[in-house]
Amino acid sequence: MADGTDHGPGGGGLNSVFAMLAEEQRKLEEFQRKMRETSTTIESPNKMLTATFDGRGELVKLTFHNTKYRSMAPNELSSLLFETLRRGRAESFGKIDEMAGGEVLPGVSFGELAGGKLDLNEVVGSLMTSAIDLPSIARAAKGEGGRIDG
Repeated sequence: MADGTDHGPGGGGLNSVFAMLAEEQRKLEEFQRKMRETSTTIESPNKMLTATFDGRGELVKLTFHNTKYRSMAPNELSSLLFETLRRGRAESFGKIDEMAGGEVLPGVSFGELAGGKLDLNEVVGSLMTSAIDLPSIARAAKGEGGRIDG
C-alpha cells in the first residue's frame, strides 16, 4: 500500500522530503523577514553625514548634519561620500552574513556574493570541480580502470 512513507534504503520517503522542504521554506521566509527589518547606519569620520542602508545593502537615506560640505573641495567631498558608502555597504553585508548563518556555498559568504567581490566563473568552476570526482576521470582517461560513463 502506497502511503507516502517509503521505509526502504533512504527511509522516510516523501513525508520526510516534504518536511525537509517545508523547513527550508520556513528558514527562507525567516531570513527574508530579517532582511526587511534590518538596517545599517554609518557616520562619516568627520561626523558630517550619515548613511542608512536597508537589509539588502541598498542606500535608503543620506543625511548631511551641517553645511560643511559646501566649503569642501569636490575631490574631498566625493572621497568622503565614497568611503562612507563603501564602509556602510560592507557593514550591511556583514549583517547579511550573520543572518544567513554561514556560507551559502562552500567557501562563499552571502556578503561576498551580494557585494560582487567574487568572480562568478571561479565560484561555478569550484562547484563543478567538487561535484565531479576528478581523480576517477583522470584514472579512466589514463586507462587505469573505472568507467566514466556511469
